[in-house]
Amino acid sequence: MENIFKKLLPRRGGSGLGIEITQDQITVAQLVRRAGQQYDLKHLVSAPTPSGAVVEGRVEDTAAVSAILQDLFQSNNIKAKQVATAIPTREAVIRLIPLPADLQAAELREVVLNQEAELYLPFPRNEAYVDYQPLEEVVDPDGVRRQEVLLTAAPRSIVESYIQAIEQADLTPQVVDISSFALIRAVRSKLLEFSPEEALALVVIQAEATELSILVKGIPRFTRTIPIGTWEFKETLSRALDLPPGQAASLLQSLTPPLSSQSKGNTDDQSFSGRGQAALRRILTELTEEIQRSLDFYLSQGEVAPLSQLLLAGPGATMNQMDQYLSQRLNLPATRLDPVSILALPDNIAVAEEIRPSIGTVLGLGLRNL
Repeated sequence: MENIFKKLLPRRGGSGLGIEITQDQITVAQLVRRAGQQYDLKHLVSAPTPSGAVVEGRVEDTAAVSAILQDLFQSNNIKAKQVATAIPTREAVIRLIPLPADLQAAELREVVLNQEAELYLPFPRNEAYVDYQPLEEVVDPDGVRRQEVLLTAAPRSIVESYIQAIEQADLTPQVVDISSFALIRAVRSKLLEFSPEEALALVVIQAEATELSILVKGIPRFTRTIPIGTWEFKETLSRALDLPPGQAASLLQSLTPPLSSQSKGNTDDQSFSGRGQAALRRILTELTEEIQRSLDFYLSQGEVAPLSQLLLAGPGATMNQMDQYLSQRLNLPATRLDPVSILALPDNIAVAEEIRPSIGTVLGLGLRNL
């Protein structure tokens, strides 16, 4: 399959179908182009991922995942067959590399795919899908013109596990993307509101991890995976309150991250609610400290664009006051991303406010084939 990783911009077409497969949920979205850059959301459906079907970013039980997909398509009368899907960002290598500006297209391809790629891959080159996107020319500190190239790669075994699951559902995977790239595509018009001299911190709080990307002009300049997500939130609550995981998940939606003006209460409060808040405070403190370390590392890399905003997405972004909490702790304005509003999707399908920050990736995948 050529060009397994595609450009960030959509291509023209009439209908686009995206499938996001994560460790906790399988989501399908179908978008239809109306006119120009206007879209309708024709389908948005999801189902829990079978236990053990997706492990550490790989589809281990392709039959179980394909069965869920077949049921979603049949029960919702989804007719399209050509789809786009994505692997988790943490399973991909994403690097910006500077190359001589005078390389012709064929030379650039040879250098990137057959020379430079091996320098950045933690796995054998012949076991990886590798793609690249030429970006703009820059002038380095020594005054030399360089061609920046965005290099992306992923292990074949990871990519092919998603392909197999989709093909077993009698669907045709046209594109395997990277989840953060799909999200960026969905919220691109929001990113264009910021100056090219500003850096944005895209924080995606997923079930199993938090993905951090520093974006300048919509391009990832730095990425990092923090192994703390909503599953860790739930496990922390479960241990602190001696609750089964299901009850901890429900409780998580009712708890609110404490803002500085609210955190002066009794830290020794041993009530049920007090213990829950204390547990949540501990895990969120750990998460924000890791985010801060990442931001500090980015800012320490010489002449870089200053950070101006936190953009929040993923299931964890839907928690009460999460945007205010991270804004206070990290001293940056924070905004929950709402891809439904950003894409100006009409309300023919009601999409609850509380899930909107978590569906950007699947909408971006739907856009991919439009």
